[in-house]
Amino acid sequence: MSATNNTAAAVSPVTPTAKTVEHHDFDNEIGDVEEDDFEDKDEDVHFCLLAEFDIDAGATLAHQYPYPTGTDEHRLAELMLPDGAHLRGEDWTIFYLGQTSSSSVNPMLTHESTSVEKARLEKKRASMFPPNERPRRGAPGGGLLYVLNCVRMKEDKSVRRGAMVKAMAIATPHPYIGIYKPLLLLALEEYFTNPSHEILARLYDAANQISTAGMPTLTREERILLRQSDRKDLFEGRFGVHEGVGDESEDISSAMSSVHGHDGKSRTASNGSSARPSMIRKGSTSSSSVIHGDGSLVHRRGVPRDTHFFETEAKFRKITVPIRIPMTVFEEEVGDYSIIELVQTFSQNVQPFQPPFHPYLHTNGANTHPVILIFNALLAHKRVMFLGHTLPANQVSRMVLAACSMVSGCGQVLRGMTETAFPYSNLASLDVLEEFDGFVAGVCNPRFEELPSTWDVLCNLETGKVTVSKELRSSTSTTPKSGRSSDTSFSTTTFRGDGEDTAFASGKMASFSQKESIDNQFMEEILAATTQHYGESHVRIRFTDYISRFVRLAAYQEFTHLGSTRVGYPYSTFREGHLGSGVVFIDDSLRQREMWSNGHRIDAWRKTKSYRLAQKDWAREQQTAAIKGFDALHNIKRLRMTRTMTTKEAELIFSTMNRSVRTYEQVVELLTFLPMHFGGLIPIANGLFHPLPSVQNNTIDLLCTIQQYTCGHQALLTLNYLHRKTFIELLERRETKRALQRQLESDALRNLTAKEPETPGTIRGTDLGATPHALLA
Repeated sequence: MSATNNTAAAVSPVTPTAKTVEHHDFDNEIGDVEEDDFEDKDEDVHFCLLAEFDIDAGATLAHQYPYPTGTDEHRLAELMLPDGAHLRGEDWTIFYLGQTSSSSVNPMLTHESTSVEKARLEKKRASMFPPNERPRRGAPGGGLLYVLNCVRMKEDKSVRRGAMVKAMAIATPHPYIGIYKPLLLLALEEYFTNPSHEILARLYDAANQISTAGMPTLTREERILLRQSDRKDLFEGRFGVHEGVGDESEDISSAMSSVHGHDGKSRTASNGSSARPSMIRKGSTSSSSVIHGDGSLVHRRGVPRDTHFFETEAKFRKITVPIRIPMTVFEEEVGDYSIIELVQTFSQNVQPFQPPFHPYLHTNGANTHPVILIFNALLAHKRVMFLGHTLPANQVSRMVLAACSMVSGCGQVLRGMTETAFPYSNLASLDVLEEFDGFVAGVCNPRFEELPSTWDVLCNLETGKVTVSKELRSSTSTTPKSGRSSDTSFSTTTFRGDGEDTAFASGKMASFSQKESIDNQFMEEILAATTQHYGESHVRIRFTDYISRFVRLAAYQEFTHLGSTRVGYPYSTFREGHLGSGVVFIDDSLRQREMWSNGHRIDAWRKTKSYRLAQKDWAREQQTAAIKGFDALHNIKRLRMTRTMTTKEAELIFSTMNRSVRTYEQVVELLTFLPMHFGGLIPIANGLFHPLPSVQNNTIDLLCTIQQYTCGHQALLTLNYLHRKTFIELLERRETKRALQRQLESDALRNLTAKEPETPGTIRGTDLGATPHALLA
């Protein structure tokens, strides 16, 4: 994606698995909700709104279509007409409906009213109601509606003050709201020319008539794999109908003579050809075209130019607008944003922080990087505010969206950030912000800087300075408004003596801070990547990996102190007959450095709703994962990171993976653990060079299984020439040996039967169903 385009069978032996997740009272607060479970399937856009500035009445909401939202009209108008809108020709804002009862949609239908009332009283999510009783998006308990708003100022000497300011917005349940920008621009331009509520009706119809026929529904793992890949033809078979192309099985190399069946046994192709798989690199033409009999290239119908997007169109009046719907978006990443922009904004003129220090925010004392402090504040569910006084509201909104994406792992890892995000807010919404004990908000009014009681961390976009409020309470008193907390706080016993107060801990952190900390090294790598012109997708993947490792470190700390964990695999190392699981440390020095940086951060996160959602996500993942019975990611990281590995561990890793990976879903899940920025299939392919024949054979079998599927075949093509050549040679050598063995067995059987007088009771060797090993003894 572009820098601003928005747009994761039981085997034996197994490692110890995490203990059964206990159901606490927060189950009523957080339903077992799958992404988009409760999404309205009939309407892509629920509302179209029109606001304008009146010199006498101020900001007013002029039109709502198809019916009034039921929310405070003055507040909606203020959000649609941001501070300083009259100073710019065009600006954009983003805000959400459904975060609080005051910003919720008022349903029009009786059964919806009943559902909303039940949701308010019982404080439940939509997934906890029967499908026919679930409240709409934007209503309490029904999920959020994302509002994209375009505001324009046009000079007109015929009106008072010489200019007109109008704004038009759409409210949708889809996080990829950026696709509606062209329609909003066309509709708003027409409204300036001919003010009429019919234009909103036309916009509403145009947005809801965007065809998604042929748009595939990708699984979570497929979306993760797609966003990790730069290939523009990945999963192209899932898009629409192809011309001249068969099913996925026909994409498998026909030269492959030995593949694995689902029964786990090797079978030989009937044509008896060589076992050499097709490993020729294909150009972009081969992925989007087919060669007809006359040699001409014909484009496949329904195949997009880039499978990261679904290409369709919208029609507004007689204008056809091309639409590209991103295929890799998760619920927690909304709109267009750039993490690179966020990093660069707060990496200029970095100055040491001044006391007092908060251990869960200043994880490296005075030398904590400003981006890391923002990261920590969001993890700890603090009140984070982005201020851009003279900047467009669109830039402020993008920063909020980028911060949410950064901490949630682009929606892959953590949930709960979007529910308390306010990409654009103002003084009129201050009472809404005060309903939350933690939020991330974007504002343009400089008055907020003078109100430190309204925020814990203030991020000034113009100066790049991050300020921690002097009124911020100690971390020991950080609890949700619900009064619930998770088990006990144990980082204090790990990193501080009992009874140490915050000031003393702050002094210790100031003296122990170091520039070569884990966090600072990570930020140096990110800044180096941006300097070397790595793209936005690379930076997003790096932050996703960082937050994924943080969750694994949290599971390690829980398991170490409590004996169990509910957010990941328990930590264990390899022992005879049992694979390891959990986070992987290269050495004890790295473990100490990582736990020093993350101990207090983990403790603060465990008191948030995000942590409780992570518990439920982990419980669901245990049930729905394609690869079961062992921690596949742990063992891949062992293959990738470890400096020494025993022969027994290597043999068990490859044999377990070979037995556990058979189906398409299992191959896709395995490939998500092997992204290209970490070398792709190299950790697996290195098994081809292992001195133990059993490891080599298991590696060959595993690569053959991966090769069966188009996405796996494409992954094999990314291996370097040495790995691919070795794989082919070993496979051919093994198949030649097996063919010779079968020939010897056949000859021996033929000689044996030739010596016997043929009688009606004699069984011919060609009729034997099994290989006659016993006859060769």
